[in-house]
Amino acid sequence: MLNYNKISSVHLEISTRCNAACPECPRNFRGVDVIDSYPICDMSLEQAQKIFTIPFLKQINHVLINGNYGDFITARDGLEIVEYFRSANSNLEIEISTNASGRPNVWTRLGELKTKIYFRIDGLRDTHQLYRQYTDFDLIIENASKFIAAGGHAIWAFIPFDHNQHQIEQAKQLSKELGFKQFQIVDAGRNIGPVFTREGKYSHSLGNYTGDKNFDNLYSKHLYYVDKPEITILQTDHPNRKIDCYAKKQREIYITANGEVYPCCWLGFYPAKETGNPSNMQLRTIIKNNNALEYSIEHAVEWFNKIEESWNLDSVAQGKIYTCNETCGAR
Repeated sequence: MLNYNKISSVHLEISTRCNAACPECPRNFRGVDVIDSYPICDMSLEQAQKIFTIPFLKQINHVLINGNYGDFITARDGLEIVEYFRSANSNLEIEISTNASGRPNVWTRLGELKTKIYFRIDGLRDTHQLYRQYTDFDLIIENASKFIAAGGHAIWAFIPFDHNQHQIEQAKQLSKELGFKQFQIVDAGRNIGPVFTREGKYSHSLGNYTGDKNFDNLYSKHLYYVDKPEITILQTDHPNRKIDCYAKKQREIYITANGEVYPCCWLGFYPAKETGNPSNMQLRTIIKNNNALEYSIEHAVEWFNKIEESWNLDSVAQGKIYTCNETCGAR
């Protein structure tokens, strides 16, 4: 699927920790941190140096730091790892996606290191926190301003909801005034549903949601499918699609915060532990020696060919990887 010598890009989860509680994030259920199917960890500088050898960093041209579960700002050695990457390859494109609501002392240095940062800001002071729960709009703007002043390439990434769509032009104008290089609208399909506090109390709804607002009821229904991924694989009709693999085209791999290596982030939801994702049940049978802290990246990607072989099967029920078919299957 992807030969080690051909890898040119890495998508890196640097931490599984996060200070926010976004209701559609896979690290929680509707804002409540009840998910236990991933390790709580940060990647240390020493671990990054072991995984990302100097020759490998000179080989690749791009790193995106953006995890399935955590945020860059929660990683204890986040800045030091970026400094290490930059010292090894002065031409490496380093991108970071973050809620940016913390660590006020790192942003000037990140700007000096010529990184590109996607600041995930979903509205203005009165609306941003309705999705990005427990983040601080004013602190984010302060941090972004430091980063921009130091020469960093800042992008304002805005998810539109019913509650903030009327602010798009105002936010876009503010981004120009602050010196952001770009303003992006990100349609993430996350705009309908109930939102709960960390304690499980109903807070508000996104979009025109009119369903159940009792957390226990909703979570109970969720667990039914989490415990039975075979329902999705075996009892649901999935059109057999030709795979147009993003990771293969981009020559990219995904590395988790504990060093596990996967072809892409969509397959990197800790399949050895996670039960709810249908693909994880399939992946467990083919994953082999995929932790780059135990094996080199060269060895950690060898099992990827088993994934590509599954694309030739006639159906998900026969073993074609569910996520490949649903996410990268031509429609």
